[in-house]
Amino acid sequence: MNRDISRLEVTIGAALRFGTSASTTLFAIGLLMMLIGVQAQLARGVLEAGLLILLATPVARVVISVIAYFRERDWLFVALTAIVLLALAGSVMAAYGAL
Repeated sequence: MNRDISRLEVTIGAALRFGTSASTTLFAIGLLMMLIGVQAQLARGVLEAGLLILLATPVARVVISVIAYFRERDWLFVALTAIVLLALAGSVMAAYGAL
C-alpha cells in the first residue's frame, strides 16, 4: 500500500512538474516573441498554448488519481475523484456555454 501511494505521488509530481515547466517555457517564449516583434498571431498562439497546458495540469492530476485508485480497487476514492473530475468538466463546459 505505501509503495502504491509513493508511486502515485511520484507520478503526480512528475505530471505537475511537466505541466508547470512546459507552460512556463511557453509563456517565456511567447513573451519574448512579443517583445522582439515576431508575428503577433504566432506569439499569441504560443502564449495560448502555455495557458492551455497550465489549465490542464490540475485536471491531469485528477485523471492520474482516478486511474491509480481504480488500479488499487479503492472504489471510494475512485468515486470521489471521479466526482471532482466531473465538476471540473462541468465548470469548463459551463464556461464555454455548453450547459
